[in-house]
Amino acid sequence: MIADPDFGIIGYTDRWSYRPGETVSLHLSAKTAGLGRASLHRFRQYVPQNPGFELILDAIDGADAHFEVVPQQTRIGSYFEADLPLEHEPHSGLALAVMVRPTAVGAEGNGLFSLTAGDAALSLSIHPGGLLRARFKGDGAPVAETWSEVLAVNAWQALTVHFNPQAERLEICVRRGGELRNYAMALPAGFPAGAAKLTLAAAECSSLPSFNGRLEAPLLCKDGADARSMLARLDAFLDGAVPSEGVMAAWDFSRQMDSAVIADCGPHGCDGRLVNLPMRAVKGVRWSGGEQSWKHAPRDYASIHFHQDDLLDANWPAATTLALPDSLASGLYLIEVAGDAGRDVLPIFVTPKVRGRRSKLAFVAPTFSYLAYANDRCLLHGANPEVLANRMLVLTEGDCALAAHPEFGLSLYDTHVDGSGVSYASRRRPCLTFRHSQRAWQGGIGSGLWNFSADLLILSWLDREGLEYEIVCDDQLDAEGSGALGAYDCVLTGSHPEYHTANSHDAFSGFLAQGGRLIYFGGNGFYWRVSTHADYPGTIELRRAEDGNRSWASEPGEYYHAFDGAYGGLWRRNGRPPQHLVGVGYTGQGFFRCHPYRFTGDCQIDRVGFLFDGDPPQAETLLGDFGQIGGGAAGIEIDRADTRLGTPEHALVIASCSAFDDSYVLANEEVLVNRPTVVGRLSPLLRCDLVFFETPAGGAVLSTGSVAWAGSLGDLPADNDIARLTRRAVDRFLDAAPFSVPHQPSPQSGK
Repeated sequence: MIADPDFGIIGYTDRWSYRPGETVSLHLSAKTAGLGRASLHRFRQYVPQNPGFELILDAIDGADAHFEVVPQQTRIGSYFEADLPLEHEPHSGLALAVMVRPTAVGAEGNGLFSLTAGDAALSLSIHPGGLLRARFKGDGAPVAETWSEVLAVNAWQALTVHFNPQAERLEICVRRGGELRNYAMALPAGFPAGAAKLTLAAAECSSLPSFNGRLEAPLLCKDGADARSMLARLDAFLDGAVPSEGVMAAWDFSRQMDSAVIADCGPHGCDGRLVNLPMRAVKGVRWSGGEQSWKHAPRDYASIHFHQDDLLDANWPAATTLALPDSLASGLYLIEVAGDAGRDVLPIFVTPKVRGRRSKLAFVAPTFSYLAYANDRCLLHGANPEVLANRMLVLTEGDCALAAHPEFGLSLYDTHVDGSGVSYASRRRPCLTFRHSQRAWQGGIGSGLWNFSADLLILSWLDREGLEYEIVCDDQLDAEGSGALGAYDCVLTGSHPEYHTANSHDAFSGFLAQGGRLIYFGGNGFYWRVSTHADYPGTIELRRAEDGNRSWASEPGEYYHAFDGAYGGLWRRNGRPPQHLVGVGYTGQGFFRCHPYRFTGDCQIDRVGFLFDGDPPQAETLLGDFGQIGGGAAGIEIDRADTRLGTPEHALVIASCSAFDDSYVLANEEVLVNRPTVVGRLSPLLRCDLVFFETPAGGAVLSTGSVAWAGSLGDLPADNDIARLTRRAVDRFLDAAPFSVPHQPSPQSGK
């Protein structure tokens, strides 16, 4: 029996999904150095106990490893860097020009620029009140620094820095509007010749956090031009022309929008690198509102937004590796890493070597949704979570661990220090919410299970029922598209498959088009569009565009993804409402109490007789008046049928729940004008529908429309009405006998 994490040791794996025979890299850190052991366990069940849950696991013999773990440091914050093979004598001087728009300044200041060579370093940092601090440390020379009040927050300014060791002088010029401000400081001698490194949005030679704000069009020249000449060159560069006279390097941020490499347009090929994935495809100096897509007007989007709390990769070395047995069955596995300092438990999914060989039933693990919520800090820093939850909230051990480790980065629900939304999420860091022990306020009263931990109840039910299944992850759907599910007869979703790429969305629609059978176990599914990119494995990008329930909103003009140029936001706004795919779509949410469904007259129709073994219930009979999530099967985030949005005309609403209290609120995209009728008691749109329909290719869909269904499915006793209905659905969906779409009378004939 493995214990819950105590986070004395914290870790992450290099991926979240593997195949048998592959090797897992374990990246670990501990409060104190020590020894430990990693062991592999197959997840079977998460059984409700009083209090809590009991894990039932199978230990995998021979799949273990020993390790030595030491404390690791995480460099958080994004920046730009470029190596400068300076062939000229550095005493002839350099001049930098760049557009700057600070968005937040920390109490201790933020690094803005540095030039380092050997032991010598020149740095520029911004401090409260807009103060700039220039600091120079020569090779063996004393430190010199000066302060100047020059930069304004949330305004574009042109900045030039002239560095002339021969004249022992540093000059700074700032242009804001039509006004020029000039400052200077004396420099000691001692900057060496040879290679150097330029850093923007951070100061590599200082311990200050990196810059918060936008930079555009950095231009590096040999010194010899005055500030006005450098500003003229910068203006020409902003318009797309690369000045040739005296130019050493010119980095155009409008090019290669999806890459971490920034090409140098100058003569020396000093290509730069972006570290920790700052935000691309953002408005620059030239944006006027005339164009919304960066692909159509790249000069309008020639800036990069850096944040002191960006994180792409924690860059911890692997403490050890764990070889997965070649014969390992597909499923969810837990790796316990335990040692002198404490323990952590890292989940991984094992997908089959050959799909469909062991079972024609698949569970699609919504790994993009797990990643979107990874390290969600809304309880710590969000906007009124207790109002949404309708109760007083208590911090869990996991919340406290997150609070203690801001360096582990943010979720797609959080905002950066400067208030801008987090658009990128990466797995290459500790994701403390991706744990079996996770509890969240969004899980309602009761167990608090949410997302990954809630999906354990679905897998537990499959194991109790003796149903063989295989695992497929969103990652495989994204990589393979519509062919990824072709080996299966029936596919099950998780409780909250909210985030999808175009390919993962196509995988489900393609599966249904070929006659597949789908059981959608969730609510608020197929909702947000995200993108992936080969240069950033394990990372997704999100833009929260014009609609939807949002913890933050993308700025106007920034609705298109940098990774693929696609319009972001809701799939509904991309022409794919969830109702068109699974018959139901998101309609509202409430994070307090859940409720039972009531059967409708549609449950008496022969087409769904298989769900009731020939003995259909009477209308108004309750379904799911219990559950580990909120105490009922219908709730948390809920979906409704709507033929206007794509629910097939022949779909049956077998059961429905509309008895929601005023802690439930209608989704933003359903509201044209704010009015009191957006809450549970007053809005007819706030209902949760259990829907069935057949597809033209002989397949079928059963959609629960509720995040809380998993809480009732995984409740005890195992022989409950939710479990019986679900088992009958799975058995029929695995039956090869085709479904038939019923004949629909044409409007003209009435027949």
